[in-house]
Amino acid sequence: MKQFDTDSETSPLSEDYKPTYIHEQHNTNCQQFFGPITNCTFTMPAASASHAKTPKAPSKKGKGSSMPFNTTPQTIKYYTHGNNGILMKQRKRVDLIFKKWTEWKWIGIKTSANDFDSFFEGEPRHCNIIWKANTTILTLLLQDLLNQSYITKQTRQSAKSLVEQQFGKTPNFDKTRLDNDAEEKIKISLYILDISNPLPENDSYGETEEFDTRDEALRLVLSGMLRETKGI
Repeated sequence: MKQFDTDSETSPLSEDYKPTYIHEQHNTNCQQFFGPITNCTFTMPAASASHAKTPKAPSKKGKGSSMPFNTTPQTIKYYTHGNNGILMKQRKRVDLIFKKWTEWKWIGIKTSANDFDSFFEGEPRHCNIIWKANTTILTLLLQDLLNQSYITKQTRQSAKSLVEQQFGKTPNFDKTRLDNDAEEKIKISLYILDISNPLPENDSYGETEEFDTRDEALRLVLSGMLRETKGI
C-alpha cells in the first residue's frame, strides 16, 4: 500500500470498528483496516513467477497426424508360405536373381544373400540392398515386377515408394534412358522369377551347375529358341 495523505490527529481505532466475526488474525503480507480510509492509493503486487501462466507449446499435430508414419519400408510379397513345393522353387529363383544382379553389377557385392532374400518376403523391413546401377533401371524394373501375377498386391506399395524408402534413391520413369541391354535384362529377371517358366538345362556349363544361367542361354529361353528346358 502506498499512502499519500492521512489524518495526523487520528487516534487508535476503537474496538467498535472491528468486525465481530474476527476473533484471531493470521495474515501474511496483508493489512486489514477496520475504519474508514480516505485519500489513499492501494497497489497490488505483481504475480510471482511460480504463479505466472506458462504458454502452451504449439501443437505439432497436423492433418492426419493421428496415424503415425511407419518408417520401416515395405518389401515385395513374392514368396508363397504354406506350400513348401512352391516356396522351394521360388527361393531357387531368387537365388538365381541375386547371382545375376550381382554379376550385372546392379547390386553391390556387400549386399548379403539373406538381406536380398528378405526383400521378397512381403514384410516391413529394411533390406540393406546396395543398388549400383542407374535409378531408371531400378524404377522400371520394380514397376514391371509389381505388375506381375506372381506378386501379391499390397496397399500403398508402388515403384516410387520402394525406390525412395527401400533403396534411398530418386525414382526415374524416363524409358528413353533405358538401353536395349538393360531392357532385356529386366525381361530376363521377370522371366526367371516366374516359376512356371522353364530354365535352360546344363549341357556343358559348369560341372556343378544344374542349369545354364549364362546370359546367352537365358536370352535364348526368353526368346523361345531353346528347346531343351527344365522347370524348377
